[in-house]
Amino acid sequence: MSELSEFLQHLANGLVLGFLYALVGIGLSMVYGILRMINFAHGEILMVGVFLALPVSALGAPAWLVLLAGIAGATIMGLIVQWTIYRPLLRSPEVTLLVASLGVSLLLQNLVLMMTSPQPKRPDPAPFLDQPFRLGEIVLRNVDLAIVLIAMAAMLVTHLFLKQTRHGRALRALAQDMSAARMMGVHVPFLVMICFVIGSALAGVAGVLIGYKYGHLTPLSGFLPGLKGFVAAVIGGIGSFPGAVVGGLILGLLETFLVGYLPDALAQYRDAYVFLVLILVLLVRPSGLFGKPESVKV
Repeated sequence: MSELSEFLQHLANGLVLGFLYALVGIGLSMVYGILRMINFAHGEILMVGVFLALPVSALGAPAWLVLLAGIAGATIMGLIVQWTIYRPLLRSPEVTLLVASLGVSLLLQNLVLMMTSPQPKRPDPAPFLDQPFRLGEIVLRNVDLAIVLIAMAAMLVTHLFLKQTRHGRALRALAQDMSAARMMGVHVPFLVMICFVIGSALAGVAGVLIGYKYGHLTPLSGFLPGLKGFVAAVIGGIGSFPGAVVGGLILGLLETFLVGYLPDALAQYRDAYVFLVLILVLLVRPSGLFGKPESVKV
């Protein structure tokens, strides 16, 4: 393989990975934009969605039906968490919500671990998704093409919802100033619920696609995607929808190129490089690429 072909192959792999991170980062960014809260349980909601979709896959259902089951499972779990834990804490200090999200993350991990087992699981194979897809000398699988197309469609629908619908405009008003939005008659708890529904549904999409791409699922499978989605949101400017998308793509490309061009002895630390990038971004531009600096009184 020539150097150009190798570069294009890494570019394609990085874009696929970046779209997965962007799907996770959007949900995190939306919740932060409204509640100023880092939802560390977001990755576990992704994981629960996949595990709830596994029985559907085991019945021999087509991949699109498994995807819908994963979206439904993640959305229901996100609603349960939001309604039972986050909703009563809506007026609490931001640090209270942060600590609560860490507790929810550990709780969901251990609940799924007790109800299943630590042994890796995978969706039943989808022969069509495993078939190779060639574009010149670039070799991918159909699942990679599905990731790009489905992620782009999900992002477009979310963007249109936020820009063109009444609830979407209310969500953006809530993100700018919750107190003012409340005084203008915006029903804050209902819109927070909608925000969690959208974020959880996108996490469900990402979870099922990750399951089909890697075929390796455990109760801890949501932890790293959740953290990397957070890094993507920070790179782009947490609270910004386009920032989460751009941040996810940047992170996916950086991770892929670093692993592709570094020696094998260094490439195995790919997850460490992700968080090194996070530290560098926070040092150079704490507000991210699309974020707005916030003044903090000390």
